[in-house]
Amino acid sequence: MPQTLGILASTGRDGAVIANILERSLIDVVPCATAEELLDALERSRVGGIIVAEEAFRQADLERLTEWLTRQHSWSDLPVILLTRKSANSAAQMSLAQSLGNTTILERPLFPATLVSAARAALRARRKQHEAEEQIAQLAARELELSQERARLAASELRLREANEKLGQRFAEALSEKRVLADIVEGTDAFVQVADLNYRWLAINRAARDEFERIFGVRPQIGDSMLDVLDHAPEHRKAVQAAWGRALAGEEYTEVGEFGDPSRDRRHYEMKFNTLYDERGERIGAYQFVHDVTERVENQRRLSEAQNRVHEMAKLETLGQLTGGVAHDFNNLLTPIVGALDLLHRKHEGDERARRLISGALQASERASILVQRLLSFARRQHLEARAINVGELIEGIRDLLQRSIGPHVHVDVEIENQLPAAKIDPNQLELALLNLAVNASDAMSGGGRLSIKVETREIGDQQVDELKAGRYIRLSVSDTGTGMDDATLQRAIEPFFTTKGPGEGTGLGLSMVHGLAAQSGGTLNVVSAPGKGTTAEIWLPVFDGDADVLVGAESEVAHQPRQTAILLVDDEDVVRRATADMLLEIGHEVLQANSGSAALKILAERPDIEILVTDYLMPGMRGAELVNRAREMRPGMKALLITGYARMTGGQAEIARLAKPFRAADLAREIAKLLSEGKVVDLAAHGKRRPK
Repeated sequence: MPQTLGILASTGRDGAVIANILERSLIDVVPCATAEELLDALERSRVGGIIVAEEAFRQADLERLTEWLTRQHSWSDLPVILLTRKSANSAAQMSLAQSLGNTTILERPLFPATLVSAARAALRARRKQHEAEEQIAQLAARELELSQERARLAASELRLREANEKLGQRFAEALSEKRVLADIVEGTDAFVQVADLNYRWLAINRAARDEFERIFGVRPQIGDSMLDVLDHAPEHRKAVQAAWGRALAGEEYTEVGEFGDPSRDRRHYEMKFNTLYDERGERIGAYQFVHDVTERVENQRRLSEAQNRVHEMAKLETLGQLTGGVAHDFNNLLTPIVGALDLLHRKHEGDERARRLISGALQASERASILVQRLLSFARRQHLEARAINVGELIEGIRDLLQRSIGPHVHVDVEIENQLPAAKIDPNQLELALLNLAVNASDAMSGGGRLSIKVETREIGDQQVDELKAGRYIRLSVSDTGTGMDDATLQRAIEPFFTTKGPGEGTGLGLSMVHGLAAQSGGTLNVVSAPGKGTTAEIWLPVFDGDADVLVGAESEVAHQPRQTAILLVDDEDVVRRATADMLLEIGHEVLQANSGSAALKILAERPDIEILVTDYLMPGMRGAELVNRAREMRPGMKALLITGYARMTGGQAEIARLAKPFRAADLAREIAKLLSEGKVVDLAAHGKRRPK
């Protein structure tokens, strides 16, 4: 299972630069000077994905590569990262990407973080393909066993047919021979039936009688009409008539069909029909040999589902990587915008028109920030944690978003119990769950309808609601007036990857994710539905013994600073760093700037008066958390603030103060004030220097 990327970039030092970036991120690479070297690495399975520049291939090389790609196994879809130029022919780029298949296009110049993220996504996708290979191999082995069993059954059937032919030939010769062959037919586990042109049984062996009685509740007798005995079950009568009708009309065929009363048992049968002739060669009926192949059909279904799940997982992984990367870059773009608007808002408080325009822009930026947080939550790249919240207050906060998400054709009603107690759950995840349920409901009401959201407190006794212990719960119900679900669909509604939508319209993970969130929070998801009566999804959450956190909007008042100090600001994004520096200068601090971890360490060594380190988390070369640790090795107790677009803090990183992008001057001032309130750590006198005024 190779976890190495082949690199072919023939322009300048592109290949070496790309290899250096990836190797610093602990990604193994195989640089290739020519297309021949890259193809040789693929033939020898040395790489699990490739990075190629669009200009690196001649037509002959491209034909060799596409020919190699077409020879991949069915489970294999080699990830390709195509490096393009912004000014190049986009149609030619798209044509090249289509010919390469599973391609991710990265436009140069590249952000190192984007390159590393795409490389890791490619290797993860390749690893999952190899896992799928193992599963498919296991299922193929089982299919081989089934194939061998079918071969044995076919051989048995062939022997039985040969015996039947011999029986016809020797019918007039000896009664003893007929008895022997009759014993064979009667004793075989294959189901054998013979019928005349009026659907009446001429012969039926014991196995067929028993099976017919087991699945239909009626025992056949010679001379009975198979249609008459099923008069009480018109749907089964119709199915039997359709199967036998073709054979009695003279068609000889083999097919698999499902038969049986659902209240008794339904099975899959492989049926082989042949025409029955009399001694004069005239067609007088038909006969069949039948085998129960339910296990084989089930194994084929499982194999198909496994392959579909592999494809869905690969798509979700790629989508999550792409979403997380886009959201992180968008946060970097929003940070200077929000910061600049915030500073302008303070400077123009006396100008009513300017204040109104800037306030509108700020509100739009904050809505964009909320959208980014939801994208990060979808990609599982947001710092998530359970909090004590007022569920009703949260719903009111996203009510407009819910209405916009499902469209004007659905009316939204919200009913919230007064003095609702708190529940402990991650608010971002709960918002996503609500959006999932609302969108599902909207899909079920394509012609319009009503979505009702109700929040109330309920007291639950033992075994009153599945999976819930006795106690007080908050029940959040989302009801629609849509088409509803039948029992079979409802039973599988929360299964991962189960969906009634068409290909590309849904992953089948929505209700599964909601159920998982409720279960992890100590509750459950209960779904009630019936055809034509709509659907109600109930999220049950245990009541939290304590007060709910206050859900407030962005602060606007800049916190008072205990004192002015020297702050070292580190960020590789120039525009973000300048915007943050302006905020720090605005609240009265001296700001020193660095665009990398190594440059920051040099400044720290020269300036002992620096009291606070403010650094971006995700930077090339040295990440923010590593920079903080190295700074504290130089100066124990150094105060630090990590600024991040999406990083999840774990271990020692969780002890470092953290500020999410984008942020306003009030947010930054609040965090700096907290750090300064902890008291001085840097002993300026020991260094013999004073902080500049």
